[in-house]
Amino acid sequence: MHLRAAHPGEHLWLSEIARQAKAHWGYGSAELSAWHASLTVSSKSLLEWPTVVAELGGAVIGFAQWQLQPPNADLEHLWVLPQAMHRGAGRALLLHAQQHARAAGAQALRIDADPHAEAFYLAHGAHRVGQLSAPIAGEPQRVRPQLVLSLG
Repeated sequence: MHLRAAHPGEHLWLSEIARQAKAHWGYGSAELSAWHASLTVSSKSLLEWPTVVAELGGAVIGFAQWQLQPPNADLEHLWVLPQAMHRGAGRALLLHAQQHARAAGAQALRIDADPHAEAFYLAHGAHRVGQLSAPIAGEPQRVRPQLVLSLG
């Protein structure tokens, strides 16, 4: 696996990776449509925020994007194609984001997590500091975990 900086022209493919990864968790078309904007990566964001892609066999299989908000950083995206999950790409992307944010002076990486991703982040040292109500059809009590990964 190879990590490299994203190119501005890759925004459409990165958005597609985000959508496929989100759909992997069984969300319905209504939810996915409602989240379309938040799953869209713009070419502008690729110029303004650090973004790294993971390649396997020359194909982009995942990416991470974060925004530096001194004294912290916010993880905006971390997505891996469903067929490439459980191969270490997510871990590599998260570690890269942590290292980059730490080098830029951030003390913590804040994560607004999907409930299905919480265990991944907790296994990598994050801890829950709160939650946001995020009901969807069939899950009126659904919440989005708010996590922090210390970089100190």
